Amino acid sequence: MTKLAQILKEYGVAVAVLAGSLGVFYFGFLNGRCFLWEDLLYMTHPAFSYLATSLDSGRFPLWLSGVRCGIPFFSEPWIYYPPVLALSLWVQNGHLSSLITQWYLVSQLFLGGLFAFLFLRSCRLSLYACITGMVVFVFSAFLSLRIIHSIMGHTFLWLPLELFFVRRIVERRRMGPDIIYLILSIWMSLLAGFPQSVVYNAYFLGAYWLFLVWHRDQACEHETRWWWIGAGFRECAKMVMVFLGVGLLGAFVLLSGLQSWGMSHRQQFGFAQIADLSLPWYYLIHGLAPNFFGVINGDGSGVPFWGFNKDTLEYATWHGGAWMYWEFGFYAGQLALMAIFVLAFNVRRLWSERREMVFFLAVLPVVLWLMLGRYGGLFNIFYHIAPGFSMFRTPARIGCLFDFSAAVLTAVLVDALWKGQPILKLKRPLLALGGIYVVLFFGVLIYGGSIFPELNDPRFLHHALIQVGISAMFFAVMAVLLVWIKRLVERHSAPTPYPSPEGIKTRSCKPNSSPPRRGKGWVSRIAPIGSEGGAGWMARVLVWALIAITFLDLYLAFHKFHQGRTKPEEYYADRNGLMPQMTKLREQQGSFRFAQLRDGKVSEELVFPRNIGYLYPSYEALEGYILFNLKEFTRLNSMTNEQVRLGIQNVGLIANLDSRTRQVGLMRYTNSLPRAKFYHDIRVYDDEKALYADLDSGRLDYHRTLGVLREECVKYGVANSAPPVNAQAQAHFTPVNSDEYQISYQTTAPGIIFISESFYPGWQADGGRYPVIHALGAFKGIVISEAGSGVITVKFSPRILWTGLLVSGTTLCLLLVTLAAIMRRESRKREARGG
Repeated sequence: MTKLAQILKEYGVAVAVLAGSLGVFYFGFLNGRCFLWEDLLYMTHPAFSYLATSLDSGRFPLWLSGVRCGIPFFSEPWIYYPPVLALSLWVQNGHLSSLITQWYLVSQLFLGGLFAFLFLRSCRLSLYACITGMVVFVFSAFLSLRIIHSIMGHTFLWLPLELFFVRRIVERRRMGPDIIYLILSIWMSLLAGFPQSVVYNAYFLGAYWLFLVWHRDQACEHETRWWWIGAGFRECAKMVMVFLGVGLLGAFVLLSGLQSWGMSHRQQFGFAQIADLSLPWYYLIHGLAPNFFGVINGDGSGVPFWGFNKDTLEYATWHGGAWMYWEFGFYAGQLALMAIFVLAFNVRRLWSERREMVFFLAVLPVVLWLMLGRYGGLFNIFYHIAPGFSMFRTPARIGCLFDFSAAVLTAVLVDALWKGQPILKLKRPLLALGGIYVVLFFGVLIYGGSIFPELNDPRFLHHALIQVGISAMFFAVMAVLLVWIKRLVERHSAPTPYPSPEGIKTRSCKPNSSPPRRGKGWVSRIAPIGSEGGAGWMARVLVWALIAITFLDLYLAFHKFHQGRTKPEEYYADRNGLMPQMTKLREQQGSFRFAQLRDGKVSEELVFPRNIGYLYPSYEALEGYILFNLKEFTRLNSMTNEQVRLGIQNVGLIANLDSRTRQVGLMRYTNSLPRAKFYHDIRVYDDEKALYADLDSGRLDYHRTLGVLREECVKYGVANSAPPVNAQAQAHFTPVNSDEYQISYQTTAPGIIFISESFYPGWQADGGRYPVIHALGAFKGIVISEAGSGVITVKFSPRILWTGLLVSGTTLCLLLVTLAAIMRRESRKREARGG
């Protein structure tokens, strides 16, 4: 069999295993028996649907008017992610099926699994080892539970491909197309939409890069202090080049995201908020028994999750925290846990024969330490010195790197047993891990109630002991298989010379020399193959059994998590038939918003669920579940005067729930401002705090007087004076789409047109002819400097996006031209050698 045929066969096996296991794990999710839930239901599917249907209608949406009086949509990185854009191809009759969204989510896991297999194969691990590592990677806790935060998982899925290109860059010791491929892969990770994962991936990638360089050059004859400094500068320059290229290529995403982040309430978070959801020490038990503290399932089955960390701000606010179940999960399976123990006990052998893999073992305690966040101390240091760590909440999310490293080590363990190199000692590590399970079981049985008061409930205690027992059972079965495979290999297979670790050469002494090439063409570059080892059909059967049991372990731990019972189409259905009525009312009386109240206080999800504004163009609301809450609206919502809040937000229809009678009353609300109103009476304030205080107390009559900020008044020449005698004006609002509307006005004196829509940079009135300023704090005002009439076209055209697109487009063109030139040069060199 030729090398190409062998590669196609191996990748075919990997594709078949990956597709089959995903089909089994997400069977109900793919055939429509279970559905999206939590963030997938409340945010992901509505947002995907809004983007896909807008694209299908021929428009790329930059603004969303149906949520929170309008929010910027263009600054969400994931809306530029090519796989998400492709969802528009499946829109039918102006609707994106939730089943299509569910297939999309699983397809991304398939893509990530292939990347993991590619990376592991490039490390010259055997086929069975790569498949095992791939299975652990795709079905470990982070990706299985973070399907509820799909964007986070999709960003992380690109890490194996990034590491694959790093290996090739270090191995070849020269600038080539791999640098550009690496930039593009990190760029795709950025577009996937979760910057926190991008930051964690970047630090991991940089550490791996430097480790490979050190490993490659450690035996160099010219090893001196100055030589090492020079080598370090060269590699750091390459890394700077890569991340600079990513920054320029993603300028339109980074600049827009940073602007929204700077205008949001999250920008004001300190260490207490950032480190709030740190992994508590007691939660390390989840590394041994994944559902020890109960479960949170989409179908609500099983023992409810009780492992809330009550020492958090979120628990104090919500008196719960079901999300801690998936935020704190990092279980990678029994085989991964055994791999960590076995390789840690055999680290000297691993160091001498598979040194590159020691990196993944060494990062585990560091990552776990960072996951502990405010409880461990290391995160406190990173928070102050490492760029990016102070911007994102929940240190436990760095658990993605723990699960990936555990998956790699699982592949290393299987590879070592299958090839018989290095010869691993299993007895001591397996006995140690088995002893931990025995201590945990009896410790919970005897002292559980004194450590965790919840375990005094027999139901919780019984469940916790069963979870420990299940994990111990999988451990015992896998331990037998590992010992059996090891003995078969030792008995039937002669030791084979072990290749130089993963192709990272150590024999070269010259800094600029290139390692010898193995084979010719793309075949040897894509999948270098080492000795496969093995001990006949029996060993193969046992290894396949090990893979199957590894999958079963993770299947029993997490497969029910994603099985929601609420169909999104039913959840967001217009059960009361109100949407056509609101559409007709908007056509007759102009734009208005719908408000849901509980005993007269603004609430949500009484008649309509939150974020339904993504799905119905005629529905606009005060609430919504979004990533960035603009801090001006956070201040607005802190007001206690509900009538003022309803009035300035253009509420025209309300639904109020009376808690005593449990009846919902639906009525028109006529005390609100229209969507557009002309003001002659202007009152200037030095800051928003004083403005909101006057609104809340009633000292500022917003029906007659418009409050604006002094800084903007000075800039645009707005006078702080009483209205002219007998001044008259009118303004009419005509929507075009979410990004554009028209204001027709007529006035006998200068003033400001108030627009009941959230203020955000980028809105232009007639291309900038009329200034747009803050009005009544969080809203917009268009300055009319003279009497007259006209029609003003107001359009959302954020300059920061166009500037970013110009930079990104130029960078992409340069990268593609450079890539074409490099590939052409290499092709000529190959032709010259062939001649």
